[in-house]
Amino acid sequence: MLAPYTVARYGLYFAIGVALLSVWLGQQAGASLDYSLLRAVFVFLLFTVIAFVAEAVLSVRIPPQAAIATLPEHGKQDDDV
Repeated sequence: MLAPYTVARYGLYFAIGVALLSVWLGQQAGASLDYSLLRAVFVFLLFTVIAFVAEAVLSVRIPPQAAIATLPEHGKQDDDV
């Protein structure tokens, strides 16, 4: 099992790298600095959300089907008491 927030941590590093690359590519393409920074912030937020969603999906533990089958049913009440 991975340490907590491992995927999110490396996802943030990746998001920072892609955002910086986005600024650099925008400047090389002749875009203005404010447009390049705005695009980089959008890219950073998008990749950060993807990283935290991936962390959440990977950290959710789903019980096996055999364990679910042995759980008592909810809603059944003993009326003889």
